[in-house]
Amino acid sequence: MSKLGLWWVRWNGSDYESRMTVGNRKATVEDFRERGFDRIVVLSGEGRGIKYSGPFYNSGYNDGREFARWVSNHIYGMPLYITIPFSRPEGFPRDQVQIPFEYSGVNSYYKGWIDGVLSVDNTDLNGFYWSYESCLQTTSHDEAHVTKEFIQYMSNYIRNHDQELIWIPTIGDRTMDQIKTFCAIPTLAGYFNHVFVQPHYYQTTKLSDGSDYTFQELACRVEWMASKGLSIEMEADNSIIGEKSNCAYCKSIQGTWEGDHFKEKVGCDENPTSETEEECINRACDYYRAITEVNPSAFSTKAYYFGTDLRVVDRVRSKCPDW
Repeated sequence: MSKLGLWWVRWNGSDYESRMTVGNRKATVEDFRERGFDRIVVLSGEGRGIKYSGPFYNSGYNDGREFARWVSNHIYGMPLYITIPFSRPEGFPRDQVQIPFEYSGVNSYYKGWIDGVLSVDNTDLNGFYWSYESCLQTTSHDEAHVTKEFIQYMSNYIRNHDQELIWIPTIGDRTMDQIKTFCAIPTLAGYFNHVFVQPHYYQTTKLSDGSDYTFQELACRVEWMASKGLSIEMEADNSIIGEKSNCAYCKSIQGTWEGDHFKEKVGCDENPTSETEEECINRACDYYRAITEVNPSAFSTKAYYFGTDLRVVDRVRSKCPDW
């Protein structure tokens, strides 16, 4: 049984910096360990917060090596997965994904990144995290046009280096029929050592057809995950402790923007009432309740998104200790 905690970092223009805190202080690996996490995923969304040197020769290698050096100096003492950044800071893919991982004797940016990471001696490195979250990739509906051949090459290359490859795709606010019809997660799962599906239940109360995203609908998705041999990402965020989300990718989920801050649809804000705070915590706890109702043994390994402050984990577990 393992619990993977997401550790968010960002490039500040001159160096990387950790975004993880416990209140007013920077979080440490020990803070993760004290909360039951035994593996760490070091990431920055789909890659927008990761340095991009440009599309020139060996830039992937140099960027990956620089990132891996920072990680080895700042996050150590626990097995970890390092992100493979899919997007540039402006959102476009860092390289082509319609071609093999290595083509015409030229490495793709992504292969170069992996080689750069592997060039840094880090005994904590357990594998890589494929950061492109779309469940549509490799289908005709994928805007980035990622091919199954690309995923296969990447998977084989990483596994041939005795490393794992994990993925945390989102199903968004799709209905179950849409998930079964359009999402390629079960088809691609064999290329990954672990797949943790984002239910997106915490982020919205409505599905794409206008119906309510109820606990029963969450349980249906958890049952689908179990039947396909998939795991789950547990979801909460800083709004549970009275802070608004402030992440670049949040524009894609339901809610409202106030300046640079995103207000979740579930109703938490900077000055939550006891009612809205309780609603948010209950919605986060519903993940564990759904797992318990479906099949707890099917989810012995889980990933956890909880924003950037580990007090979120403490607050949720004050209501549901087994979260």
